[in-house]
Amino acid sequence: MDSFLAFSQRAKDWIDRLVGWVSAVMLLLLTLFALLEIVRRYIFGVVFEWGQDALIVGMVAAVALYFGVTQIRRSHLVMNAIIQLLHSRGHLRVVGALKVVVSAIIMVFCAAIGITGWPTLSYALDRDLTTYSLLIPLWPFYLILMFGFLLMSFIAALQLIEDIIGFIRKDYLDEDMEITTDV
Repeated sequence: MDSFLAFSQRAKDWIDRLVGWVSAVMLLLLTLFALLEIVRRYIFGVVFEWGQDALIVGMVAAVALYFGVTQIRRSHLVMNAIIQLLHSRGHLRVVGALKVVVSAIIMVFCAAIGITGWPTLSYALDRDLTTYSLLIPLWPFYLILMFGFLLMSFIAALQLIEDIIGFIRKDYLDEDMEITTDV
């Protein structure tokens, strides 16, 4: 169990650093490009025809990548008011069990979205779909969305196993209530 927990932590740390950095750089570059577009539009009266499409597609793709990082920090899909109430009333076992259930639900839900995105990706590739400006193909965008959801599902699977191990070890008896939890 300890070896799995160590592996899980290393994997999550690596994903956090790599994917967090990539999505942060994407968001920074896209923000700078948006500022450039504002200057070009309102000072020079011209814009890139594809600029708005690139910004929309790029921002959504960067956020989709960042879903995995938010899941690592257990700050995605947060509903902690009920959990804090249960924890404060001493229902620690219920809180531990709910963490297991919710991690399983997140894993299945995100995997389902990621897997069922394949027909959309295939359709975009077959039909050579592009954005409204007709310059940016949509298949990389769909691929990044699928990757983001599958990554979030993978992380939720790691957390599910961690939560099961913690429940078996009765870690919920010793843990303080986290400020945010994914339940």
